Amino acid sequence: MFLNIISTILTIIVLVLIGVVLKLPDLLTNTWLEKTKNKDAHDIQIESYFKQLGGKEQQKVLDRWTDFLVDMDKTTKEYNIKTPGALDRYNKLMHDTIVYGSDRTVKILASYNHFTFITEDSKGKSYQMIVYIAFLVSSLKEDFSGYHIDPLTLLKINITDFDDYKKIYMNCANEIAQEIKRE
Repeated sequence: MFLNIISTILTIIVLVLIGVVLKLPDLLTNTWLEKTKNKDAHDIQIESYFKQLGGKEQQKVLDRWTDFLVDMDKTTKEYNIKTPGALDRYNKLMHDTIVYGSDRTVKILASYNHFTFITEDSKGKSYQMIVYIAFLVSSLKEDFSGYHIDPLTLLKINITDFDDYKKIYMNCANEIAQEIKRE
């Protein structure tokens, strides 16, 4: 009789454990889905807020960075450290990029600034800086419009000898992509 009671209790416990184990995947999936939905809703809310607040400002930031690619000579002179007010203009551009850019854009900006601070002047540095700027413009374009444009495609627009240096640009792009992933 005592063994029957223990056997019945053990059977009930085993059945309950089997039920819990069978329901566990559903429970985990529902928890994961709920977290994902909440995160997506939060991200959409933040994106909407920034679109409302800074759509025009975001466009101005994109325009200023795009100037670096479209009119390199003019923009280089405008932001040259020897040009009066250049540092203030660049600091304002950095400020606005941080305020209106996505976390991806800010990572690219941080990598770009870090690269310019630690790297000695060289021919390779010029190529790398141009590719960084293309990454910034690409990221800002995606922030602003939702459309992704490959940074190297942006370089082809205005660099007439792109094909001559394509391998260098591609190497720079790969290095930058790896740098951004590490951030």
